[in-house]
Amino acid sequence: MMTKPQKTALNMAKFIKGQTLLLLEKLNELELDAEADLCEKLHEDAELLCRTLTIRLDGHQGDL
Repeated sequence: MMTKPQKTALNMAKFIKGQTLLLLEKLNELELDAEADLCEKLHEDAELLCRTLTIRLDGHQGDL
């Protein structure tokens, strides 16, 4: 079981991932291509962070 700070960190990362996706959709609607490209990279980084945190925190569960 994850600790409260671990859950908080993972939830924050998931929130950021979701918000970057929403922002990307809005930027695409506004046809702001350069900004959408930046946001797409940001979203990809947020996805990677979520995956890495999940793996790392799951791996440390046995250590608690």
